[in-house]
Amino acid sequence: MEIERENREYPKKRGRAGFWISTSLAIFFFMCCIVLFFSLMAVFVVKGSLTPSDEERGTKKLAEVVVEGSGQNKIVIIPIKGVITAQSTKNILIETPSLIEVVKKQLEQAREDNSVKAIILDIDSPGGGITASDIIYKEILAFKEKTEKKVIVIMRDVAASGAYYISAAADRIIAHPTTITGSIGVIMPLVNFADLAKKYGVAVTSIKSGDMKDIGSPFKEMSDEEREVLDSIVDEMYTRFLQIISDGRSMKIEEVRELADGRIFTGSQAVENGLVDQLGYIEDTISVAKEMAGLEEAKIIKYKRMFDLAELFAVTMKNFSGHRSITLDLHTMAGEDNFPRLMYMWTGYQHDYKQSAFK
Repeated sequence: MEIERENREYPKKRGRAGFWISTSLAIFFFMCCIVLFFSLMAVFVVKGSLTPSDEERGTKKLAEVVVEGSGQNKIVIIPIKGVITAQSTKNILIETPSLIEVVKKQLEQAREDNSVKAIILDIDSPGGGITASDIIYKEILAFKEKTEKKVIVIMRDVAASGAYYISAAADRIIAHPTTITGSIGVIMPLVNFADLAKKYGVAVTSIKSGDMKDIGSPFKEMSDEEREVLDSIVDEMYTRFLQIISDGRSMKIEEVRELADGRIFTGSQAVENGLVDQLGYIEDTISVAKEMAGLEEAKIIKYKRMFDLAELFAVTMKNFSGHRSITLDLHTMAGEDNFPRLMYMWTGYQHDYKQSAFK
């Protein structure tokens, strides 16, 4: 009987011990979380703000990553990758500025650094928005005018449409033998469901202030007058594209027009037609940059955006608090959210458009 009583009491003692061990561990982890929380809050207090201001972000220097070479003189590689857009992207931890902001920031830092003697634009893009392309083009021209530093382009997989528009600002364009470029022109992708809506008896009634207020609507057939209006806009943007290339490549506008029917070119075809200066790789581009800058040796660098603990935590909390996560894809650029949209873009290029501008 005594043995049986002891056997019954032993599981109870073991259960009570397990309960207290589990409770102690839970309290320990809870205290660790509190310590971590107050440590993060202390970081914010030291910085003076939970979220860095736009001015603070704008003045914060980018870190330099040495790719190769040595010496005091520098050549900066600035990547222009993915769809050219004015939209920023977010994930749960980091908010990445738009490609316009990224390129502008890197150009500013290169302009203010007297040891930077030239920049290389590393382009891998099918193009994008006409305004975004034009802004980056203008920033490159302004950089050249203010610094008299050379700008060289290396084209990777693709440098089409808006990406070629940007390239026209460079002093020298180098393409890989396997590069696809060209696609010079404007596109306004419009989807029309008028026939489908009519088939299923769907009627859309718009109260509008003018006959053309719903121009480009997917739920009505486009009239001849509406098409003329849109054609005139596309023609104006197309003419601007031709002039940009004519100025940048020292070609007659008639010569550019012959090449600007939207067709794409290989690297060698682009050289033959005067759209590209030579074929080569990144090593050749670096050599050309040194030669154009009058350098025998230089440090080849890239800029990298660095985040401190406070910024990461602030952005994470901001995203968790309900801000909509923005992802950029072809459907968005093609106007799924806001169409009609004018683009300098080769829409036939299928690729992962969700690329970081700092890669």
